[in-house]
Amino acid sequence: MTKTEFIAALATKQGIPKTEATILLANFKEVLTTALSTGEPVILGADFGTFKPVTRTGTMPVTNKPYSSKSVKFTLGAQFKRSLN
Repeated sequence: MTKTEFIAALATKQGIPKTEATILLANFKEVLTTALSTGEPVILGADFGTFKPVTRTGTMPVTNKPYSSKSVKFTLGAQFKRSLN
């Protein structure tokens, strides 16, 4: 499903125009990004899952210098995982 298809499905499900659905998605991403950038996990419950910020560290093979990068780990909620199987 593409972003456009997702917005169309969300608009249909909520009975709102696509422009409002686009704003809802943008607001969701903004809240999620803000929380994760402060190091705070976003727990959306057992029926969906958890977004958790993680820092990955390693060593550059050529220079042997350490590095780190930020990433996000998503863990499926138990109920959501069961609904997919």
